[in-house]
Amino acid sequence: VNGAAAALLQVRRDQMLGKSIGELIADPAVRDAVQGIIRGSGQRRTFELRREDDQGGGILRIHVRPLRRDDCGGALVTVEDITQQRVADAARNSFVAQATHELRTPLTNMRLCLEAALDDKQTDPAVLREHFNILSHETRRLERMVGEMLSMAEIEAGSLQLKSDDVRLEKVFDELASDYRPQAAEKRIELVFDLPPKLPVIVADRDKLLVTLHNLLGNALKYTPAGGKVTVAVRVEGASGQTLVIDVSDTGIGISPDEQPKIFAKFYRAKDPRVGKITGTGLGLALAREIARLHGGDITVQSELDKGSTFTLNLPARAAQAKAA
Repeated sequence: VNGAAAALLQVRRDQMLGKSIGELIADPAVRDAVQGIIRGSGQRRTFELRREDDQGGGILRIHVRPLRRDDCGGALVTVEDITQQRVADAARNSFVAQATHELRTPLTNMRLCLEAALDDKQTDPAVLREHFNILSHETRRLERMVGEMLSMAEIEAGSLQLKSDDVRLEKVFDELASDYRPQAAEKRIELVFDLPPKLPVIVADRDKLLVTLHNLLGNALKYTPAGGKVTVAVRVEGASGQTLVIDVSDTGIGISPDEQPKIFAKFYRAKDPRVGKITGTGLGLALAREIARLHGGDITVQSELDKGSTFTLNLPARAAQAKAA
């Protein structure tokens, strides 16, 4: 008996010696499998058992097989903790289901707009222009979603690289405003951009920076009810402007204190039942923080349940200003 098996079975190693398998593993199927092998009539078997403890329990995979092919006098029992594997499987399955739903929505909207635009009876230029605007918006939305999934795969593989260049922030925020004002208006949410008179030119990966800002702003609008307010505030801190600070604040549902450290984990979604009614892959914040940290920055959160949240993106700006000068 090794120490790992004792730890998984939650029994001291010295207390295991001399005991039968039935005294250590209460499951009768495991006991019968071991006894069958000892009698020479059993075969290799694998079981999965739930373990209960004060830490929330777990799942054990137990393999039972003869010691040797020609040895009918003993059985080898190995115990493997597969709790994290099962958690990862559940998260992956949830992600696939959520991602499929998220991808289907823009595709459905695109199909409906195309069908309407191709209708021979529709000749009103204003209506056609609206359909094409929706098509353009949904195409960009779909492109961002696929890009996020590919970026997360690159992060997992350790192959994500930044393509840094000068980024003119006024154009970045103009693009964000153009993308999200229609969505805010549809939900009757006040969307405010509180920008300084002059924004710095920073050195960053523009596409990846946009992924981060789209996630922060998109979440703010997604989790803010009708009639609320979302504010994007930008400032430069430090005596010589070393840090660019972007706050995305909302008057939404908020996040409980115990869940705030967890929301940046891949596939994690808050347990608030209101969150479960809103589609999402659970990747956005994880990806946003990874991108921020690759730039030498970070994302933090301050939130109060039922009152709203503020996500703060910090990015180094000193090198960018030196290059811009």
